[in-house]
Amino acid sequence: MAIYHASMKIIGRQVKKGGKVVPGRRNSVVAAAAYQGGLRLYDERNENVQDYRRKSGVAFTTILTPEGAPEWMREPARLWNAVEFKEDESNRHETAQLARNLEFALPVELTPEENRKLALGVAGEFVSRGMVAQVSIHEPEPDNGQRNPHAHLLLTMREATPQGFGKKNREWNGGWMAAGAPDGGALKGWRTMIADHTNDALEKAGHDVQVDARSFKDRGIDQVPSVHQGKEATALQRKGERTRRGDEQRVTGALNATKASLYVQREMDSDESAENATRESYERARPDKEMPGAAQPEPPVARQARRHREVQYSAEREVEK
Repeated sequence: MAIYHASMKIIGRQVKKGGKVVPGRRNSVVAAAAYQGGLRLYDERNENVQDYRRKSGVAFTTILTPEGAPEWMREPARLWNAVEFKEDESNRHETAQLARNLEFALPVELTPEENRKLALGVAGEFVSRGMVAQVSIHEPEPDNGQRNPHAHLLLTMREATPQGFGKKNREWNGGWMAAGAPDGGALKGWRTMIADHTNDALEKAGHDVQVDARSFKDRGIDQVPSVHQGKEATALQRKGERTRRGDEQRVTGALNATKASLYVQREMDSDESAENATRESYERARPDKEMPGAAQPEPPVARQARRHREVQYSAEREVEK
């Protein structure tokens, strides 16, 4: 079943944990580009090599440039080192914003080639507005049989000119990029755009499924949204270590299980009322009544109620952990 997921973050020089700046640590857009693309890049500013060629699951990577951009911007090492050094010229270089990082889900229903076209189509929307985009597709090993193909777009924040990078385009901070909120009345333009591209790709491929960019709340779905794990939390959990995001996701799963079991209980209560009326009519009409105290088989409604209590108990125990 096709799912919708899309998130956009700013990669800034400062490393933050829990909203607080971590002293002595700095983000590098060169490192981010190497990780997302499964590349080996030399970080000139930090004088080290970022080598992710052995990273598994990187299925595709390329760079798209807007019209008028110099040819060298198609080379990942030159592109992202130029971004770093351009920010060094800024008066706020210590707190500089380096790039936008967009991640979105790709439908498991589509072939690798169809998903590649989809990712490039989405990236083209940003490139047509003047941004340079590194497009990378990840297809990690299935987790418990569940595939998770997704795309990463690393987007520049300064205008690309024939001479190199110019000023930051403040128009990219508003309008289509920031109109409304994901769970508000007006969706962000880019979120709707990704859903439209995804649905077009699914329809062209002959699949009778669609994705919806609206939140659960706006769609009338009584569920708690899942917590995106991210590369650091995922890596730690694969080593058997506990993480805050992992804990939050387990609680989310438990809460949704409880919500589902309560829904089942409401349906069962409604069915039980009807079944009780039917059973009373049947008992009155039976010619051979059972003797008092004789063992009786467990009625279907009682069996369902018992299973519901078991599910709810398991969910509550998971929350307590």
